[in-house]
Amino acid sequence: MNILDNFINRFQLILPVPTDAIQSVNDDHSKKSAAVLLPIICKPEPTLLFTKRTDNLRLHASQISFPGGAREPNDHSLIETALRESYEEINILPNQVQILGKMQPIKSHSDYLVTPIVGLLSAKASYYKNPAEVAVIFEVPLKHALSLTHHHAIIINDAGNKKRLFFYRYNQYLIWGLTAAIINKLALQLV
Repeated sequence: MNILDNFINRFQLILPVPTDAIQSVNDDHSKKSAAVLLPIICKPEPTLLFTKRTDNLRLHASQISFPGGAREPNDHSLIETALRESYEEINILPNQVQILGKMQPIKSHSDYLVTPIVGLLSAKASYYKNPAEVAVIFEVPLKHALSLTHHHAIIINDAGNKKRLFFYRYNQYLIWGLTAAIINKLALQLV
């Protein structure tokens, strides 16, 4: 069984463990909900696609992220949100993505409930950055991204509250915050 088949089988067979803080929230109807797409590119050595946001954005400038954003009133679901935002940011057509499923939502620092959507993208699919939002598109080998030995965390004091901040380094990219927390949760879900 190859890496991608193993990932798909494990992802579909293991349900995320709900946390008390998120269990009571209906992620598809939260007022401050958002979704990100975790695009896995189906290559012989599968990769996970990331974006680096432009320096001039009002929020999260220059940060590494997955394509995604806030739910809009016309979005019928968070999957639709993730696909719409992915199209706006990196021109991935919704019909190019095979959705595998949703992970448990994670509350962001800005009080959004962010739902990661895992999807497969053909190696032949074309995508390109929207220069108003995305500075760089890059890929990380899936095996590397899901290896817990590459994941790190520190405890920070945020206005008297101790919080765990995840970070992950790949080549010249420092992936941290919510994006790193999502990768960590996905890796832990597959252990």
